[in-house]
Amino acid sequence: MNTQDPSGRRLLIALGLSVALSVDARLVVAQTAKASHDAATSAQSSLPSWPAPPAPARIRFLQSLDPAAARGKPSFLSRAWSVLVGGGHLPEMIQPYGIAVDPAGRVLVADTFGRTIHVLDPRKPKYSAIKVNGGSLIGVALAGDRFFVTDSASGRVMCLDERGHTRWTLGPKDGFERPTGLVVAGDRLYVADTLGHRIVMVSFTGSVLGSFGHRGGDAGEFNFPTNIARSQDGRLLVTDSMNFRVQVFDADGKYLAAFGKLGDGSGDFDKPKGVAVDSDGHVYVVEGVSDVVRVFDSTGKFLLAFGGSGSGAGQLWLPSGIAIVNDLIYVADSANRRVQVFQYLGASQ
Repeated sequence: MNTQDPSGRRLLIALGLSVALSVDARLVVAQTAKASHDAATSAQSSLPSWPAPPAPARIRFLQSLDPAAARGKPSFLSRAWSVLVGGGHLPEMIQPYGIAVDPAGRVLVADTFGRTIHVLDPRKPKYSAIKVNGGSLIGVALAGDRFFVTDSASGRVMCLDERGHTRWTLGPKDGFERPTGLVVAGDRLYVADTLGHRIVMVSFTGSVLGSFGHRGGDAGEFNFPTNIARSQDGRLLVTDSMNFRVQVFDADGKYLAAFGKLGDGSGDFDKPKGVAVDSDGHVYVVEGVSDVVRVFDSTGKFLLAFGGSGSGAGQLWLPSGIAIVNDLIYVADSANRRVQVFQYLGASQ
């Protein structure tokens, strides 16, 4: 090549620029990747955790879930189509309460006034909704290819398939007054009948198998029970809301223990709502007024609280339901219209 020829010099300059640009591009990619990694590391280290340092963290905030975030950013085509034909309204939670997690990791959220079961996938931008003919959805639970929902306003317990078609319904004619929280345990469903001051046992085919409890303040009695959970060893834990305690029973409804009292101390209750249990047997109780989740050991000894009032990461505003699966803690952050996800890190962390 004749480098004295102006066209030859221009070609060399172009080649040099091309090489330089490709090197610069690789540097930019590398620097961007490093910056992203550093940002992710910084974000991870800045996530709220409890208890406060220098004590080792036991609970860590992970993320928030809501329908708009779960859907991901709409594509250009979908945005353009919305402009052309109208619509494009993003779904939202109105008042999330009950939570269940299916074997695939999808999170099902009962929307009290939205008449909807929101189906969210924390791992990818995917969202769907199951419309339910009910006026006040509270509890949701899963068993195989069916799920169960309580509609407290109409006094109904419903069994639905994955498409939302009703398989069977129980209601006032079956003795229910205001069913709220529920849990699947073994081959049956346990339903808190709040106005009935009892726990009702129901088969998966819709037969009432029996009940336990009645109104009162003694051991085994209830004063507006609202939520129920099952521990790994088969115990049932019931939020006995207006007795300001959690009661523990075996699978047949035999009373075992209780803990909690009305007060403003660190381990006391005011408006206890959702209840759940982690892999080490710790009991988590949502305190709706204080905007925290209180954690107790298996004997009822208070350990710590996490959350706090607000709308930021890890904060809560009138929380209600809770579910724990594989030590991931899902809390219905009702007034913030989202689900907050935390992680139990274990005693060894």
